Amino acid sequence: MGILFGWLVPLALAGVFLGRAYADVNDGFVREWARAHALTLTPENRPMVWWYLRSARVLRTWGVVGGVLLPPLARSALGFGGDAGYPLWIFFGYLAGAVYAELSLVRPVDPAARSASLVPRELGQYLPARLLIAQRGIGVAVALGAIGVALAPYGERSPNTPLPHRGLILATGLAGLGFAFGLERLERWVVQRPQPSIHPALVDADDAIRAQSVHSIAGSGIATLLILFSFVSADLAVSDVQVLRWIMWVPAFAGFFLALVACLFYGHRAWRVRRPTAAVSRHAPA
Repeated sequence: MGILFGWLVPLALAGVFLGRAYADVNDGFVREWARAHALTLTPENRPMVWWYLRSARVLRTWGVVGGVLLPPLARSALGFGGDAGYPLWIFFGYLAGAVYAELSLVRPVDPAARSASLVPRELGQYLPARLLIAQRGIGVAVALGAIGVALAPYGERSPNTPLPHRGLILATGLAGLGFAFGLERLERWVVQRPQPSIHPALVDADDAIRAQSVHSIAGSGIATLLILFSFVSADLAVSDVQVLRWIMWVPAFAGFFLALVACLFYGHRAWRVRRPTAAVSRHAPA
């Protein structure tokens, strides 16, 4: 009975969120999103925008649901795993959904065009520099924190407070650094994918969608890195170095809150592509 009740709540919440995700995207939502991205809707680009908004919402939600339900399923099937990694899987699931939403978007081809648009695109046109700096910096911080855990002294602990597994922490640091590098490569790949149209309305919509995709990837990716940094900070906070015991609980706890902010706020920032005028940034509907 306890196991059944333990599954009842997450399944009910998953049903609620999926029901919302599959709800119809009304014209007001599409217009609000287009306004936030300074996009003029036309008969040519409206279907493309509508399809992206609905599929992105559905796929991101499925990613979050997978991040909630798969860890306990794996624990039940394999006999190992814990709840501490829940936030990590949730944000990683959101990231996977955002990537798949971009990959699954069928961009209409301009019948009058004989080739795809070859206008050069740079990541800085679609993503503010502060987010690039943040994901690089947090990746480095995870790696440095892991090295700190490997070098910090740890005395005897009771069975309820085991010593950090130094090898696992070092692997976490390496994974964090590699993830930050891979995240940027993924963002650049999304930006530089071919644009199969030169119709102005379709190009403008493609730019807005591409910017939204990159922001969703960056927001959830930074959230994932912040969770890794929280784990490393918590291990530093239980070392025998008194200064670390005093201060490292702050990033350990703050990382979880900042991860939520990064995913939900920066992951949904509307960004007018800077080509060539100054960018306009405002909050976009999720």
